[in-house]
Amino acid sequence: MRQTAHRSTVRDRESQPRSWHLFLAAPLLWCALLLMTGCSSNFVYNRLDTLASWYLESLVSLNDGQRSEMRAWLERTLTWHRRSELTRYVSFLNDVSASVAQPGTRRTYDATRERFQALIDDLMRQAAPEASRQLLRLSTEQVDELLESLAEKTRESTEENTQAAAKNEWKPDQAKRFTRQMKRWTGSVSAQQKRIIAKHVETLEPTFSDWAESQQSWRAALREALLAENEVEPSNTLPPRVLTLLADPDRQWTPVYTEKAERNRDRYQQMLMDLDATLSAQQRDHLRTELNKLSQQLSRLAQG
Repeated sequence: MRQTAHRSTVRDRESQPRSWHLFLAAPLLWCALLLMTGCSSNFVYNRLDTLASWYLESLVSLNDGQRSEMRAWLERTLTWHRRSELTRYVSFLNDVSASVAQPGTRRTYDATRERFQALIDDLMRQAAPEASRQLLRLSTEQVDELLESLAEKTRESTEENTQAAAKNEWKPDQAKRFTRQMKRWTGSVSAQQKRIIAKHVETLEPTFSDWAESQQSWRAALREALLAENEVEPSNTLPPRVLTLLADPDRQWTPVYTEKAERNRDRYQQMLMDLDATLSAQQRDHLRTELNKLSQQLSRLAQG
């Protein structure tokens, strides 16, 4: 079992996406993660630009011109993603599938995680410049509406996790969800493996309140940058501050959140390595079969 099989699980357990991903990059990132975990379909992928439009328009009210520009951009981005990225995903999955016959080492886990993250980072880099242009076309009222929509999503996520933690349900829920994900990839989960999951989940540090603080800082910085740009003459050059906030939002994370997230990432990786060491031959065969099925699905999408 390798990091690719559970990378999106880690993100889901944290429930803490970067704020701007919820705006113009979220649907693309969401699809990439779904594809990498085999939860998507040709139907969903081929209509992603339409689904993304519906989602984005739920965050901010757009006029006809803005709506047309956004939809054209989403269509271009989906075309780029199909032509440029899906074959890279196929290559990645094929390499991981070939490596799962034996337990991985820390080095192979680090390399797999970094390679997967590079695929996501490339998607974000592709999206960030045009996302900046889309944001700069918003009026002050639209900027406030968008940021309030993002703030509401942060509040909903934070409140849900806080209530679960107060009821001592948060960690058991993480363990149950991770167990389900493991079963989806390996076909079964032994009693020993369930104990490993429970042991590592118990060490996790809840980060939802720290994440909410980081998101608030990011939204405030973005609002200030966008309103400052609205006061100057437009140019063909993207303002560095807006682009930086989209391309590298981690700079707005608080030190406390950064440190906790890093420790949790290491805990998840150790859990995966401990589970990997216990996989039976049957579980490894099942994992490889699932990875190969996903690779074939992406290959067909790339050709479509």
